[in-house]
Amino acid sequence: MDMTRLLGPLALLTATSLVLALTALLGERPVNAAAPPKVLLADYAARLDQAATLEVTHGRGLSGARRLLMRRTDSGWTLDERWNYPANDELVNETLLALADLKALEARTAQTDWHRSLGLVVPEDLGAAVRFRVSDGAGREMAALLLGKEQQSENEATQEVKNYGPEMRQFYVRREDSTQSWLARGRLPRNPDIAAWIDPRLPRHDGNKLKKLRFGSGGEAFSMLRVGGVWSMGGTQDWLERFDALRPDDVARAQAIDFATARPFTLIYEDGLSVTYENVGAATVIWSRMEARAEANATPEIRTLAARLNARFKGWAFRFSAERTPLLLPAKRDFEG
Repeated sequence: MDMTRLLGPLALLTATSLVLALTALLGERPVNAAAPPKVLLADYAARLDQAATLEVTHGRGLSGARRLLMRRTDSGWTLDERWNYPANDELVNETLLALADLKALEARTAQTDWHRSLGLVVPEDLGAAVRFRVSDGAGREMAALLLGKEQQSENEATQEVKNYGPEMRQFYVRREDSTQSWLARGRLPRNPDIAAWIDPRLPRHDGNKLKKLRFGSGGEAFSMLRVGGVWSMGGTQDWLERFDALRPDDVARAQAIDFATARPFTLIYEDGLSVTYENVGAATVIWSRMEARAEANATPEIRTLAARLNARFKGWAFRFSAERTPLLLPAKRDFEG
């Protein structure tokens, strides 16, 4: 056998095998061999207590960007985009802590051409990143982080992401002042809805002291009483349970909403406090405004409580979806049975 005739194919096969092996080896390595820091934003974490503003900007591609700005005040966090209405303190504080605790696992690309595929292009450049920017009381930037895609299949990435859950996730990030990207692990909220960021609380009082519910006005009014722990209409307890879970979807100045045709309902308590909700349907939503009152013979504590509730809630209109109609605009038949 002429061995020289086999040398050519054998050399080609060997070269091909070497190329494939090298490709596989390189494919298992990070795109950038930079060593990941233990804490991605260590400089920010050391000054966490100085955080005074949190700006969250959601990139929506061709639809532009949506910014939310929260400010720390003596009474808590407020939301600029909603006339300084109180923000969801729990979510804001958890987000600040999550940024401080963010861990970098592996380095990824530092090439800007690849940032879009990782979801790390800034929102203002038709990007899809979520930018978290934290500043101190003097306006000095403490951190600016871009949150990109999660490291998971496309089907998993489309699932609903809760505000801030206990589950640790892996995703791509980069500091805005750096092209270096990282695979990181932590908890950061992706929810762009205003409902997640406003204070979810509504006027509440001790449910054990609730003695009467009154709905409507004039000839359409109806009410129910609680005697010995039992309500006079069978559906009342179910309504109360759903009412206790009620959370607003948005908030506006009450003066901007026409409440001329609003239907009220009032919660009346045995200690002299009453809270009235006025509700009006508008297209696919319901708007509500609230006011607390104390009876003339109520104790100073109850009068103070009514004043505090009004200082917090009066003058605001709260938006709910039309699905809440049986709760906010119920008919008498909804309680019968």
